[in-house]
Amino acid sequence: MTYSIGLKDTMPHKKLFQKAPCPCGSGKKYGRCCHGKGFEYLEDEDGNILKSIPVSDEMAEILEDQKRKFTEKFGREPSPNDNLFFDMPPLEHVEHFMVQAMKQVGLDPAVIYAFEKTGLLLTEENQHLISDVNRAEWEAAVQEYRRKKWEDSGDEENEWF
Repeated sequence: MTYSIGLKDTMPHKKLFQKAPCPCGSGKKYGRCCHGKGFEYLEDEDGNILKSIPVSDEMAEILEDQKRKFTEKFGREPSPNDNLFFDMPPLEHVEHFMVQAMKQVGLDPAVIYAFEKTGLLLTEENQHLISDVNRAEWEAAVQEYRRKKWEDSGDEENEWF
């Protein structure tokens, strides 16, 4: 299911040509990079590139509820530049709470480090929605953590020679 906060209703979008450079920054053509990964890049009439990601029915309900709350509070429909989650704590606080929750449930510290470094949380369920460039950045952060952990351990038993 694709969800829109009215953006598609107010501004026409066209699909990106497969031969266009991929907006993810990989340097590849869109058709050989992010095309067909479960999301699509669209271009508005001003030439701005937008990423369209499908959402679950549950998430669509949450967005509709936030849209209703926004309309009740401000007396108008949200526009594309409005923060739909106006009643949330600052992003830094949300990220902090997420990291604390990850630690409490015993998530791999390398995954937590990668989340803190990239802002991404890759899972089997969402990895198809992540561009090659972002995925490589996340995987590099995981490896960086493991490499640092290895170097900091100083344990002679960890030597391979």
